[in-house]
Amino acid sequence: MTSDTLSRWLTLAANIGVLIGLVLLIIEARHAIDVSESEAYRNRGTEIQEAFKELALSADLAAIAAKADDQGIDSLTRVEFVRWSAWNRAAILRMQMQFHDYQLGYLDAFAYQAMLRKAAMAYLRWQELGIDPEDFDPRFIRAVEAERAAWPDGAPPNQSVYVPTATQGGNRPPPRE
Repeated sequence: MTSDTLSRWLTLAANIGVLIGLVLLIIEARHAIDVSESEAYRNRGTEIQEAFKELALSADLAAIAAKADDQGIDSLTRVEFVRWSAWNRAAILRMQMQFHDYQLGYLDAFAYQAMLRKAAMAYLRWQELGIDPEDFDPRFIRAVEAERAAWPDGAPPNQSVYVPTATQGGNRPPPRE
């Protein structure tokens, strides 16, 4: 075997080694992306779970929510109004984070649509509370407004939703008797 032939074989082996290294790097990168997506999904779930747990465990916050839904925003005392407004701002921020996750490809379309539908259902409440949409990402607000605009009669498709009017507060049906 001549040195030229040996050199070609060694070059071929080196090139194959580089290709194998690139394939392994791509596999490892994909695995890291999958782990990152899974972690982001878990973090979102944990945030949402903590928010609902906080609402469920807070007797006065749950009472404020029920009062706002049953009697309207105007029935809240100043302290109740501030707490309910703060709670809704936190909810908007959580939804906005999910919007960003979706934009980055870390949130699946089903979860995104569910979040967007919930945000659109809460939009009138946000307006009633005087929450300024300028305080939030305009792309998120535009997506929420576009979702609302797409609903016939102001209610999401295939959804039974109580939509507040000028004389009624809340976003759920009146209690059953």
